Amino acid sequence: MPRSSSIARSFLRGGIAPAVPLLASLAVTACSNSPPPRPPRPPGLPPTPDSVTRENPGGDAADPERAALERLLTEPWGRRRDSFETLDVPLVDWRSWRRIRIWSHPTRATFRYGDEHYAALTVLYTNTSGPSDPDSCLDEFWAKNAPLADGYGVRLGDAQLIRTTQEIDGEVRPLVFKVLQGSVESVFASDEYAGAIAAYESWPGTCLVSVLAVKASGHPELARRVRDRWIDEGAPKLRWIAGIDEAPRPDAR
Repeated sequence: MPRSSSIARSFLRGGIAPAVPLLASLAVTACSNSPPPRPPRPPGLPPTPDSVTRENPGGDAADPERAALERLLTEPWGRRRDSFETLDVPLVDWRSWRRIRIWSHPTRATFRYGDEHYAALTVLYTNTSGPSDPDSCLDEFWAKNAPLADGYGVRLGDAQLIRTTQEIDGEVRPLVFKVLQGSVESVFASDEYAGAIAAYESWPGTCLVSVLAVKASGHPELARRVRDRWIDEGAPKLRWIAGIDEAPRPDAR
């Protein structure tokens, strides 16, 4: 799965954007690191509980990136909604994610984990003039967005395709992932990310795609495990909220 740094930093620190607008945005929004709120604890110790905040989920750990990624591996799942109150978006340690906008790439919903963009997740919902099955939507998304990545300094490695299913109210639906590794090189930063793009079966004539990017510069194996947890446990739980019985408008912000 991808690595990035600005969608990988907009996406992740401004971002991770294996989903590419995400990757791209993350890279575009790269910004300077925030100073730690307090002196770090000795190496090997977890952060003190009261130092863990939405802005700094790594708290006062000596290695806040590791501490933040470990939270994404161990904390329980919760849900946030998009601004249009139409989608339930599963997130680990859900209170610590902040809703953001990627100004150059409007999305249905985008969230970042920590001011240092340890992870970023975006959801895109669009009309399509072609087929709307998950494979076609993934191909359309990739064809439209991958060329943008190069201009933002995003370098994408080999991708792996995974076909699986999700169950919605007893109905089994196809779900397709593109898993990537990536890096972002810019005047602002040089970072690596692990990420994945998920394409869902949605309303006819529409595409629903979700992208996750996890910062992997310091701890690539941890980042891959966070990404894999999302693929196994989180992405299949993305769904339209109960009571929506026709296709919502494909609005973005």
